[in-house]
Amino acid sequence: MNRFAWDLRYDDPIQIPGAFYSGVGPKGPLALPGDYQVKLTGGGKSQIAPLHLAIDPRTKGSEAALQKQFTLAMQVNDCMSRLHQAVNEIRDLRSQIQALHKRFGDDSRLKPAFAAADDLDHKMSEIEQKLIQVNMKGSEGNLAFPNMLNEQLETFSHTIEAGDTEPTKPQFDVFKTLSTQLEEQVKKWAHLKDEEVPKVSELIKQANLPALIIAKKKSEK
Repeated sequence: MNRFAWDLRYDDPIQIPGAFYSGVGPKGPLALPGDYQVKLTGGGKSQIAPLHLAIDPRTKGSEAALQKQFTLAMQVNDCMSRLHQAVNEIRDLRSQIQALHKRFGDDSRLKPAFAAADDLDHKMSEIEQKLIQVNMKGSEGNLAFPNMLNEQLETFSHTIEAGDTEPTKPQFDVFKTLSTQLEEQVKKWAHLKDEEVPKVSELIKQANLPALIIAKKKSEK
């Protein structure tokens, strides 16, 4: 009566609400052939059944290559999640600052706190603009604006699954370049969270306003 079609993929990376991609967007890596378990929960009860995912006969003998593909795809998936999480945190924090401005921006006593918050917003924006094309307002926005790290990683993820051979040295080189660029921006954001956000939050609290909060990482579906 009810049927669920598995697309043979692991969970997608953390998503950015409202983000546009030129294609289908980031997807989880394809599952390797092997033995899995299917779990159905309903009415407080769970049932588990075995599931065998067979290898395509045309790729027989490529198991080692597929494993290397999968390992690289999982690494890219993790990078996408970290990138998206950073953008989500930045945008959530900005919305808090904007909400405070809207409600209390006319109070001259709060000028130092808002000046510090605006400076923080400026620093966050510099990081955000390296991670994602902030001018992307539609799926064809990349025709007018250059791709940033999120789209570069998403496009690269599709090249990994283009064949049944192990990733090439140029592919590993591309991943190293992209992951290094991501790590640089993630470290900058971590520094702002650890050093700048608490200082700005304390100024805001001293003005008897709600402190800034970094939202906890949302669990993946």
